[in-house]
Amino acid sequence: METIPGVFHKFAEQIDRELREIVETRPLPLYRMMSYHMGWIDEHGNPYPGGGGGGVRSTLCLLACEAAGGEPSKALPAAAAIDLAYNFSLIHDDIQGGKPQRGNRPALWWVWGPAQAINAGDGMHALARLSLFRLRDKGFADDVVFKSIQILDDACLKLCEGQYLDITYQERIDVSVSSYLAMIESKTGALMEGAIKLGALLGSEEEALVEALGLFGRKLGMVFQVRGDIADLWNDASPTKTVSNDILNKKKTLPVLYAIEVGVIRDKRELGEIYFKRVLEPQDIAKVVAVLDRLGAREYCQKMLAKLYHEAMELLDASGLSRQATASLRSAAEHIVKV
Repeated sequence: METIPGVFHKFAEQIDRELREIVETRPLPLYRMMSYHMGWIDEHGNPYPGGGGGGVRSTLCLLACEAAGGEPSKALPAAAAIDLAYNFSLIHDDIQGGKPQRGNRPALWWVWGPAQAINAGDGMHALARLSLFRLRDKGFADDVVFKSIQILDDACLKLCEGQYLDITYQERIDVSVSSYLAMIESKTGALMEGAIKLGALLGSEEEALVEALGLFGRKLGMVFQVRGDIADLWNDASPTKTVSNDILNKKKTLPVLYAIEVGVIRDKRELGEIYFKRVLEPQDIAKVVAVLDRLGAREYCQKMLAKLYHEAMELLDASGLSRQATASLRSAAEHIVKV
C-alpha cells in the first residue's frame, strides 16, 4: 500500500496538466482570473511558485476508477471536471462569506471585485461540464458521457441546495445537529459522492458498484466537513490561529450547534448574545470557544467524526470490492479523517 501522502500525489501532475489544458488555452483575461484562483499565476500573470496539482476530490475520482478496474488516465477529464466544479463553488463561497483571503493570498473577488468573480465562477462551472465531453477522446461512448454529465449536474445542484441551507442557518439559532448533518450531506457530501461515482462509472459501468461507491463518497464528504469544523476552532497544527471565518460569518458549525443543544440557559444566552450581534469581531471567537470547551463540544465532534468514518468504511466494504482493490481509497480516507 502507498504511503498516505503518496495517495494524493499519485495523480497530481496528470490532473494539473489536464486542468491547465482546459483553462490556459483560452485567451480572454477571464481565464487568467481562473488561473489565479487555481494557484498557477499571481494577479499580474506571473507564474506562482507551488501552485497547481490535483485536489482531494479529483484524486478520489481517479482512485475510484482504479478501484473499479479502470485506467485512471482515461478518467482525467472527469477528475478535472470535479476540480473545476469544486473551485467554482469556492469562488462563490468567498464572495458569499465576505472572505478576503483564499489560502495565503487575496481571494479572486478581493482582487477583481465581486462582479468579475461571480462571472469567473460561473465560467468555471461551464468549463467543468464541457471538460466531460473530452471523455469521448478517451474512447468512452456517448451514453457514458451523458451519464457523467448527469452525475456532475446532480452533485452541483445538491451542493447548491446545501449551500442554501448553510446560508439560511446563519441567522437562525434554532438549528438542530440532525439538520446540520443533513445539510453537510448535501453541501460537502454531494460533490465527493459525485467525484467517486464518476470514477467508478469510468472504471466499471456496473450500476450497483457506482451507487455503492457513491454512498461511501457521500459519507466521506461528511467526514471531511466535520474534520474541518474541528480544525477551524481547534487547530493544534497551527496554535497561533485565532480567526475563524465561519464564526465571524455566524455559521452554525457542528461544535456550536451541539453547544446550543446541550447547554443550559446561561450557555445559550452567552452564545445568543454573540451570534445576535450585527457584526462579530475576532475577540468574539475566543468567547465562543470558551463556551464550547466548557460543554465538551470538541470531544463530541471527535466522536461524531469517528462514527462517520466508521460508517464510511462499512459502506466501502459493502461495495463488494476486495480490500486490495480499495487500498488506495482507504489510505485516502485515513488521511482525510486526521485532524
